[in-house]
Amino acid sequence: MTALGITGLVLSSIAVLISWVPIVNNFAAILGAIALPFAIAGIVATRRKGKRTGRGIAIAATILAILSIVFTLATQGMYSKAIDDTFGTTNSSTQSSTKGKTQAKGSENTKSADKEGDIDSGNYHIKLVSVTKSSNDYEGKPTAILTYELTNKKNENSNFMDVDIQAFQNGHELDTAIYMDQPEGYDAESSTQTIQPGASKTVTVGYVLEDEISPVSIEASGTLDMSDAKVTGEFSLQ
Repeated sequence: MTALGITGLVLSSIAVLISWVPIVNNFAAILGAIALPFAIAGIVATRRKGKRTGRGIAIAATILAILSIVFTLATQGMYSKAIDDTFGTTNSSTQSSTKGKTQAKGSENTKSADKEGDIDSGNYHIKLVSVTKSSNDYEGKPTAILTYELTNKKNENSNFMDVDIQAFQNGHELDTAIYMDQPEGYDAESSTQTIQPGASKTVTVGYVLEDEISPVSIEASGTLDMSDAKVTGEFSLQ
């Protein structure tokens, strides 16, 4: 029995438990990603020592760590769809009763395809900088890193839940990448760090690619913004 395997099992178990809890489950994938190297190291350690004791724990920890990441992505997609459906219905009713006003403010409810603009009812300004190919994720799949600049225009500190970023390739939404080793220029915590009023920050997010040739489209919007305001951009893979 190895300390690495036990550590991986404890961390991955906690990650699985909190992966179903809204908001809190944002940290489940991170915890699962931390647990995975411990679990794999535990398997390697027991194999090198020629011992079977503890190998089962390490294998179980590996499975739980992967499941926690999968559960987190699945539940976040489910919660996001529920929010979109709820506010989409409300927005539809509002637009029907205020059609004249909507037409007058048409420029506010259209997509900004110049890769820069305001989102979340003007609370944030975003500039989509680049999408570049990066190293493979923990499953060996190709990835690309989106870099964007976010400015907090509110009178209070930012909340990372306010901004919703989606990446698409071949018309399909891409999953967020999880790395065993952090690629150069990538900061996994940058998207969750607080920005003070008036300040700007460079944020990086990794995505798992369907292929390494097709361009990637980015859509940025306010998570709870009831308008259709978005900043979009299409990038050729560099």
